[in-house]
Amino acid sequence: MSSRLAVSRVARRTFVSRAAYNAAKKLMPKISETERVALGCGTVGFDRDIFSGAPKLESLLETYTPKMGLTAEEEAFLGAECDELCGIVDDFEVLQTKDFSPEAWAFMRRQGFFGLKIPKEWGGKGFSTAATSAILVKLASVSSDLSSTVAVPNSLGPGELLVRYGTEAQQHKYLPGLADGTYIPCFGLTGIHSGSDATSLIGSSGKVARHPETGELGVVCSFDKRYITLAPVAGLVGLGFELEDPDGLLGSTGAPGFTVALLERDHPGLEMGPRHCPLNAAFMNGTVKGEDVWVPMDAVLGGQERCGFGWHMFVECLAVWKPTTGLGGPDQT
Repeated sequence: MSSRLAVSRVARRTFVSRAAYNAAKKLMPKISETERVALGCGTVGFDRDIFSGAPKLESLLETYTPKMGLTAEEEAFLGAECDELCGIVDDFEVLQTKDFSPEAWAFMRRQGFFGLKIPKEWGGKGFSTAATSAILVKLASVSSDLSSTVAVPNSLGPGELLVRYGTEAQQHKYLPGLADGTYIPCFGLTGIHSGSDATSLIGSSGKVARHPETGELGVVCSFDKRYITLAPVAGLVGLGFELEDPDGLLGSTGAPGFTVALLERDHPGLEMGPRHCPLNAAFMNGTVKGEDVWVPMDAVLGGQERCGFGWHMFVECLAVWKPTTGLGGPDQT
């Protein structure tokens, strides 16, 4: 009886399951390059256990239950510096003036509100994602504009991208200044044609080229960004664009695709344009433009080898921030 069952299972897999799989495979559309990269990023959670046919409830609870315990240092910051900042900011005044007071800006810089997640070795607080989320919740209870202003530098600022993917030279150059507020960062993603779709950066493109005078390898980049949070006060811009390499100058190091560059406010050709007030909100928001801007290869986040790596960066960092949205996740730091 057992041998007949075994033969039956083999036959079913060989003639039924395989045929059904091959038929379905032909009907399904091929995944895009972006989808392929996204599938290779981050981690696999409870859904893997479901498809394995042996899901365990204990694993689900262990993986997705938010771990909100804060360290003594994080608790102290939440009860001292946070409370003090909430006392300085008057939401009615902020809405009327469309800005924070000089005292509030200075306090945020001095107390490290723009470097909450930057490691201590770079001058930041080194706080967990859970602590950063708790801080943002408290600030939002006083002013949503205040919470938004602190949130951007501590998410895709590009401080966290620098910590994870920046070259050693880039980390030494920018992380201490981001931690102490010398550089207020913004991230130039949203464009006038494709919105915030990182898979379709219409109007934001770069071409690998050599400098006409020095022969240095770099990128000639044009972009037109809108609704970039903190752009009017930003000293450092993380710029997202679609990189092309028609002449094959990258060789085997790096690839075409979504790429991120780091440009300081006074970078030649970079235009930090007029301020927006979306929904009449008071947090800083504006335009970032450039036409045929020369971007040295050492200004590409992570250097030449990270050309075309931008989508991977985004997916990895957004996965880390899942706990702050209440979705939980395996990485609670």
